[in-house]
Amino acid sequence: MPTATATRELLTSAAITLHHPLDYYFVLFLRAKKNESLRTRTLNDHENHYRYLQRWLVEKYPTLKLEELTADHVRQYVGHMLTEQTLYTGHPTLQSHNTAKGLSPATVNIRTRTLKCFLRFLHDEGHLQTDLAARIKLQKVPEDRLGAFQKEHVLLLLAAPNQREYLGFRDYVLLTLLFDTGLRINEALNLTADDLSVAKGTITVRASVAKNRTERIVPVSKRTADLLAALVQENCQQFVHKTIHNKPSFVFLLNNGKPLTYNQAYERIRLHGEKAGITGVRVSPHTFRHTFAKMYIQNGGDLFTLQKILGHHDISMVRKYVQMEQRDLQEQHAQSSPLVGV
Repeated sequence: MPTATATRELLTSAAITLHHPLDYYFVLFLRAKKNESLRTRTLNDHENHYRYLQRWLVEKYPTLKLEELTADHVRQYVGHMLTEQTLYTGHPTLQSHNTAKGLSPATVNIRTRTLKCFLRFLHDEGHLQTDLAARIKLQKVPEDRLGAFQKEHVLLLLAAPNQREYLGFRDYVLLTLLFDTGLRINEALNLTADDLSVAKGTITVRASVAKNRTERIVPVSKRTADLLAALVQENCQQFVHKTIHNKPSFVFLLNNGKPLTYNQAYERIRLHGEKAGITGVRVSPHTFRHTFAKMYIQNGGDLFTLQKILGHHDISMVRKYVQMEQRDLQEQHAQSSPLVGV
């Protein structure tokens, strides 16, 4: 068993505050995950979700040791998330604005998965004799329909940015790229001029950028490739004095030449949706991905090619992207029914 001093030093190095006897083991877990080169966002999820658990343990079982931990403790915590916890517990500004209790089953599942990963590590490393992760089940969640834009939404969104201004033109190119390729927003924002091949009509999603750590080549239309090339040229003219080797590295930049971030892009897209008056569907970066997938299939593309373009190893996720709304089914039936033309 580690000494109190060793534990304190380890926790300090990992930016975890000592509040509970289990904290030491979480730091071991986090160190192992960092050595696996997990993405920063994934590591942050592990740390944030553990803090929620830590807060509950300090209140309910402040002296609970690892060898005393049981599946029932974990189930109690899952029950707490489902019935007692508020959505923004611990948030510096939003906590006071939401008093409803009980997280959605989908949110509980997200946090339970990271907890199960931690418990499985403890068992595999010999710190925990019982495989508690195997005993904890996820919540049954109804399969949600993944929203997508209708064609008229696409036209409205593309008309929203003011292309006479740099930011408006940049946003127009970003929206066009998302509609044309189904890229994840982070893949689009990490695009560099070197990733673009206008002649071949492709962009390269580097392994370091791709969610599954696998490089893929994504085809783009000539219109999109030309727009990207024009934006790169505009960047060179606007920010050449602010960049290394006289060449901006990223395609999508702010007014000051710094890269456009996820939160900034999300807000710009939301504002364009508000300006376009779009209702009934969430105007977010991921909705573009759903829309691309659905329209790709509607326009005659096949599921397996779509899988490669989207960068999914599991085709079941691709199937979710292409769920059709009732309106789509009726239009498809009107075009394809055996009675057409009879």
